[in-house]
Amino acid sequence: MLDKTILAGCLLWGAVFFFLFCLRPKAWLHSMTWEMADNRARRLVVLVLVLTVLVCTLPMGLSPSYNGEDPSFTNQYELLAESMLSGKLYIDYEDIDPGLLEMENPYDYEAREAQGISYHWDHAFYKGHYYMYFGVVPVFLVFLPYRMITGASLTTYHATQIFVAVYLCGLFLLFYSLARRFFSKISVGMYLMLSVAFSLVSVWYSVSAPALYCTAISAGICMEIWSLFFFVKAVYECGKGESEWHSIGYAFAGSLLGALAFGCRPPIALANLLVLPLLAEYLRGKKITWKLVGQLALAALPYVGIGVLLMLYNYMRFDSPFEFGQSYQLTIVDQSNYGSVWTRINLIEMGKKFVSYYLSCNPLGDTFPYVGFNGVFVNYPIFCFSLFGICAKKVRKAMRKKRVLLFTAFLFLVPVVITFMDILWAPTVLERYRSDIYWLMGILCYVVIGFYHGNLQEKGRRQFSFGISLLAFATIIMCMLLFLVPYDFNYTFHYIEKLEKIRQIIMLRRGVGLI
Repeated sequence: MLDKTILAGCLLWGAVFFFLFCLRPKAWLHSMTWEMADNRARRLVVLVLVLTVLVCTLPMGLSPSYNGEDPSFTNQYELLAESMLSGKLYIDYEDIDPGLLEMENPYDYEAREAQGISYHWDHAFYKGHYYMYFGVVPVFLVFLPYRMITGASLTTYHATQIFVAVYLCGLFLLFYSLARRFFSKISVGMYLMLSVAFSLVSVWYSVSAPALYCTAISAGICMEIWSLFFFVKAVYECGKGESEWHSIGYAFAGSLLGALAFGCRPPIALANLLVLPLLAEYLRGKKITWKLVGQLALAALPYVGIGVLLMLYNYMRFDSPFEFGQSYQLTIVDQSNYGSVWTRINLIEMGKKFVSYYLSCNPLGDTFPYVGFNGVFVNYPIFCFSLFGICAKKVRKAMRKKRVLLFTAFLFLVPVVITFMDILWAPTVLERYRSDIYWLMGILCYVVIGFYHGNLQEKGRRQFSFGISLLAFATIIMCMLLFLVPYDFNYTFHYIEKLEKIRQIIMLRRGVGLI
């Protein structure tokens, strides 16, 4: 009787070889472009999207720290929804330690530990109440509606599943829209591989640790990807035979979603800076009139409305319209005395952290899955193409001709801005913070690859499509390996023995184990 582990390994490797066979240079996936795509190609895209959504959402329920079995502090969204239904903006805990109220500085971690103070980890604590300092928008989008409709609380990781699924649909659609508008000769195979690879890069950490932190992150990138889709549609796909109000309508939707991102995770919402080059492109050649000013004001109205509501929400909790709660966070670092952002600027230290953010490299581990958390370009070499691909003069010329060069320049700039904000505001830069920029790096890389591919000859395009597809495949494998790294109370953290089982399947029972 064939060993089940070996059988599973054979099936796995069979699937890998079949997948690579489908990506061979002469495959129709590399010859069929979007401008001549048929129903077969469209059905394949839908199938791949569905499979990607399933792969990225189903594993979220594996870890007991995130699936509701042992919620600890990760159910704050659920608790805040319950409190809001009772008319409260704070989480109504009944076990507040009197010692916490008597402390001169309750935000001093060492003092809390020394005095044996009992407290709720990673909450904001202000004037005798616990608050959630994570963005409140997910509460209004999913937790409250679910509670009001069903009468039950929504387990937090289910909200992350929703945001991730909607984000993936937005990424696939944005990539399709960009390809159709700017580089329609992109092959179906390369489009699919890049869509899947950059989807996994964007959300793999959310799949591994789906509740609370990644609920905010996934909600933020979900809002931003759809915001960007509507803005791109408003600027580049409207205007031909359509009323200007079509563009304004799409821009209004983009503004609404972009504004909501500030109520999910503010660093991600800095991607709204991409509106600036798109606005410049929209105004290009237009005469400034009062009608146009009114239309733009209407399109920007959600930024004002949502901004006012968020500031009011902050003021009602912390007596400051600009305080989200980080200053009062009960965590390992006292952040109550951070002061203004200018007082924390140390260019040398920031430079070191910036280099580490993108280029840090740790040695391979001795045990499976061997990989670790490295810098952006080290873990995902495919992103390096965005750096040297743009150096090609023909690529820049094509971008300038399509009037997208300034937008691409901002795609380079915005991740840098977000990185510095993460460095400035976070006590320690953790791996999940890179999720703030991975999705933007994916869009940038996709745009550069698309224009580079469009400037090649027919034979060169097929070979290039094959090469990029292999690089995307390697990126997918890296995401899966990083998912297996025991970290942050994820699945393999709780069930470390599962790693040996997975290793045996991959290695067909060969090689050494974990011990």
